[in-house]
Amino acid sequence: MLWSPNLQLHYPFENQANDYSGNAWHGTVNGSGVYATKPNGGRCLYFDGTVDKVTTPNFGLTGTVLVFDCWIKGDFSTLAYQAVLADAVFQAAFDFIYIGGKAPNRCLFAYADGATAIEATVANYFAAPYLDTWLHLCIVADYSGKSLYFYRNAILVATVAMTGTPLFPSTSRVKYIGSYDAGGNDILTDAYLKDVRLWTLTTMPAAAHMLANVNRLMLGLNPIW
Repeated sequence: MLWSPNLQLHYPFENQANDYSGNAWHGTVNGSGVYATKPNGGRCLYFDGTVDKVTTPNFGLTGTVLVFDCWIKGDFSTLAYQAVLADAVFQAAFDFIYIGGKAPNRCLFAYADGATAIEATVANYFAAPYLDTWLHLCIVADYSGKSLYFYRNAILVATVAMTGTPLFPSTSRVKYIGSYDAGGNDILTDAYLKDVRLWTLTTMPAAAHMLANVNRLMLGLNPIW
């Protein structure tokens, strides 16, 4: 596997929570740890929406752009919130990452500006024919340019403006996959996850360059940003 210098986290979830980014931020599986066979080959981890989550070590980030992508299959029509990737902190005064779903069938990216926790959502992102079926999710968050780009199966479906002064999530802390740990009132995901990846960039690539790399991600190839 080829590592990119911009790749911060990569969990293929073939049979364990090992990080293949080159940073060795290996995760700990909490819960049942059920692995299933992905329809087009390979393995994936099932998060059952009750106690399942993966905890990473502490790590921080640098840059101005975040890129998150994964293969996901889930029902986002009923539970109010489901966290796919989240920081250990979700407070308005602190920088954080929170990516997930919000009923009914919305894709959610939350961030802070130091005073407010802001939710950006895209309606019908997980609606039929994408409900409870495998799809490739990719979000590009340009904190400097204050824009969010939501891709689904390598197609740009929405561009959302970030308000205020978005705080890039630089603080070193634990991250959770499949959950936001709220101290006993966790926000959990009921979904299959595969190839969870997090990238950081110093500048926002040109639109055509970004689209080409999102296509590469969907095909399972590491892009060269």
